[in-house]
Amino acid sequence: MPDISLLKHRLRQQVANTRKQLKPEQRQTYSAQIMQYARNHLLSKGVQCLLIYKALPAEVNTDVLLVDDFFNVYVPRMLDDCGMAWVGIDAASQWEKAGFGVSEPVGNTLWQPSSVKTALLCPLLAFDHQGHRLGMGKGYFDRWLAKHGENIEVVGLAYSCQELSKVPIEPHDVPLATIITEHGVLSCPTV
Repeated sequence: MPDISLLKHRLRQQVANTRKQLKPEQRQTYSAQIMQYARNHLLSKGVQCLLIYKALPAEVNTDVLLVDDFFNVYVPRMLDDCGMAWVGIDAASQWEKAGFGVSEPVGNTLWQPSSVKTALLCPLLAFDHQGHRLGMGKGYFDRWLAKHGENIEVVGLAYSCQELSKVPIEPHDVPLATIITEHGVLSCPTV
């Protein structure tokens, strides 16, 4: 059996290539459907605080939820120690390019744990029906969730073409509660 790191690397390449084959108009249509499913799901769960990523070009476009007035929205800023800080944003927020070509918010209003119902919308390269996620491989989200993920619903956003029958996992991998694709909302079993 191949080393799990090598297997994950190969799967990342395979799924990234599959995702790249989506035409821009497909990405746009699918992203709009995913965002509508996501908003409805979050509202039905009573979510008020949203921790959400700013998408790279191949990822599900999250822009519509970044400016949704119903939620208090926070976007990650990557830290030098491979950690993340979640910065509050609004329509007037300023952005700057950071590592990996990611846009990060400029500001100092940071998310703090509270009793407010919170969800984290998480990017991913691949997923399976058990809620296992294959990220970009740097571990930012898994490390952050290991420290702060209690009482936060973790939702993965992906195109259906990113689904695998089984994602290889390691002890530090944090499973998702929900995955949303253009086909709808998938509730994952509690692991």
